[in-house]
Amino acid sequence: MKLRKPAPKISKARAIELAMNLNGVSRDIAEKYTNSELREVLRLLKLKANF
Repeated sequence: MKLRKPAPKISKARAIELAMNLNGVSRDIAEKYTNSELREVLRLLKLKANF
């Protein structure tokens, strides 16, 4: 039986970088994202938040 590896946990700083790339926005705009918006970005990429 093959076990699944858990999804990697991503820090808030890394989540902001991913949001910048995914949404094509500047760092200033991405830093204003709320935690729930950052979690939504991570959900789209099938990652888990660690903040």
